[in-house]
Amino acid sequence: MKKFALISVALPPSQQGQSTILFHLLKDLDPRKFCLITQKNFYLYSKKTRGSPQLPAKYFFLQPEYLFIRTVVHVAFWAHSTTLMNFILKIRTIQIKKIILKEHCDVIVACTGDLFDPLAAFNVSKDLNIPFVLYAFDYYSYQPTIPFLRAFAAKYEPELVQGAVNVVVPNECMHEEYLKRYSIDAMIIRNPCDIVGYEKQAQIKRNTNNENKNTKTIIYTGAVYDAHYDTFRNLITAIKSLKHLNLVLHIYTPHSQRSLTENNITGPVIVHEAQPVIAMPAIQRNADILFLPLSFGSPYPELIRTSSPAKLGEYLASKRPILVHAPKNSFVSWYFRKFRCGLVVDEENPELLADAIQNLINDKDLCREITENAYLRAKIDFDINIVQKNFLKIFE
Repeated sequence: MKKFALISVALPPSQQGQSTILFHLLKDLDPRKFCLITQKNFYLYSKKTRGSPQLPAKYFFLQPEYLFIRTVVHVAFWAHSTTLMNFILKIRTIQIKKIILKEHCDVIVACTGDLFDPLAAFNVSKDLNIPFVLYAFDYYSYQPTIPFLRAFAAKYEPELVQGAVNVVVPNECMHEEYLKRYSIDAMIIRNPCDIVGYEKQAQIKRNTNNENKNTKTIIYTGAVYDAHYDTFRNLITAIKSLKHLNLVLHIYTPHSQRSLTENNITGPVIVHEAQPVIAMPAIQRNADILFLPLSFGSPYPELIRTSSPAKLGEYLASKRPILVHAPKNSFVSWYFRKFRCGLVVDEENPELLADAIQNLINDKDLCREITENAYLRAKIDFDINIVQKNFLKIFE
């Protein structure tokens, strides 16, 4: 296997979903066969609660740190200075090139999530005449919400996508998008899930404390930001209309209680600190319902439509009923409808959410069917052993 450099703004042990995905993909590889490059951003790596263990490979941190670069980008935006943007890109290119030469890497894999990383990595690949792989966790040109930054990304995206030896996407919606726009047949590599932990947890009797107290729990694990706010408000409205069920929403997130309160996510809600990957099976298995939301009114509908949440495979493997609340044209809604592995509410309607919750609480046959279908999909599409093999095909 050739040695590769992987560049990502989020790497283990940070708490982002992308970091968790990369941990699962890389944890069984020989650490001498790859190195990891990210921006110097120690606040992501010094959290008390970490998303996953740190990988044993070499880490290289780019200067200046992420927060400084973000400030400079805002200055460039206010000044509408493409010169300043290109200067940042040039510095990033020089730094990555030095690392690639030092480590004698044969392939560069650049992940979306940052405006400059994929472009700089692509420039280095051209300078050194080595293969470039674009790992498109999200839609690159639509990630920036500011028009000036979006235009900068859109300008370079065609060359970036068409110049890659491989483009990796997490789902069919992204595959269709790149095929339609750039005639690129991208590789679909699902976001992996370590199903072994869920199989072990399935052998342990679920915590029935909540049932004894006549309460039902709806659980969400992950980030909560403007890709979710409206859906949580819809859910809380639905919960309040179902007082007889005594429902409580538990949110496990790296975001603060204050952040959620400022966005009106309050009421029958208990907010917990984010927990490491190893704790997820037990937490998710204790849900009466797992909530999987994506916004109906976010500033980036293209990202919502093509998004594959990192938790998707985990939810499927948990053997608990899943309530999807996402737009009709999103990958998430399409997937769960196609395989009938969850209950989908694809309208922004709290009453429909309330009806779905009652069905999941009361209809045991329905829950049995969708959880069995979900677990089957987890094994077929998201099992870490299958996904890791697909990932290695990148380098063939």
